[in-house]
Amino acid sequence: MSVYKAEIPSFNAGEAKKIVKTLIIAVAILAFVGLVLGSFFTVPVGYVGVRINIISGQTESFPRGTYWKIPVIHRVVNYDVKTQRQEFKANSASKDLQAVHAIIVVNFRPDYTKVNDIHTNIGSDYVYKVIEPAVQEAAKAAISKLPVEMVVVERENLRAAIEERLVQKLAPYNIIIESVNITNIDFSNEFNRVVEEKQIEEQKVKKAEYQRMQAEEEKKRQILLAEAEAQKQQLLKQSVNKEVIGLKWIEKWDGRLPVYMMGDGQNVMLAMPNAKQ
Repeated sequence: MSVYKAEIPSFNAGEAKKIVKTLIIAVAILAFVGLVLGSFFTVPVGYVGVRINIISGQTESFPRGTYWKIPVIHRVVNYDVKTQRQEFKANSASKDLQAVHAIIVVNFRPDYTKVNDIHTNIGSDYVYKVIEPAVQEAAKAAISKLPVEMVVVERENLRAAIEERLVQKLAPYNIIIESVNITNIDFSNEFNRVVEEKQIEEQKVKKAEYQRMQAEEEKKRQILLAEAEAQKQQLLKQSVNKEVIGLKWIEKWDGRLPVYMMGDGQNVMLAMPNAKQ
């Protein structure tokens, strides 16, 4: 019985060194490529990049384009400087201490010339650190000046007041407010119930007033009809006399005297009315 023995290729020392050298060169090339690629960063359109030296803490901002950086030493944060839209929920109290819940939409953008300052003084989470608290404060200040029933009526003035306050509040932080809108206003369930009941009562009062006015108009109409009928009867009474009656009788007479058959068969001729009687 024969046993098969696999033949394992043998490498001499020269071939082994050649393989190791090839691997070292490949690793070096990959490291060099990675170093080259990692030495550049790109800032896209609509953004400003902030290059941060993690050792010294020094920062510098860059507009769109491609720039160099030292791998490991430099870190880059891109800031969106286009107009951004953020929705905030603001809970406040009216002048008469009624709860008011509003949804406020703010269109804003960071000042692209001050992005480095924003990063240094606030950070990339400036929306939650600065803008949201400012919206809450502005909404509470504006709503607290109005009684609850005027909050909806004065909606546009309320919006303008919040916008004006936000512009002033966020200017020192280099945040530009472009517009503010109030998309919804709501009140407490208790207040909504009171308003609904009030509206129902007002409708009842309006209905009763309408019915009263209708009754008054009907009464006036009946009085006018009665007065007109009375005047008509008075005019008829004044205009009717014997001459008029005789004339009417002649106008309707067909030239034949009325004849009535009496019980004894005799004819009876009725005389015409005498105007001289």
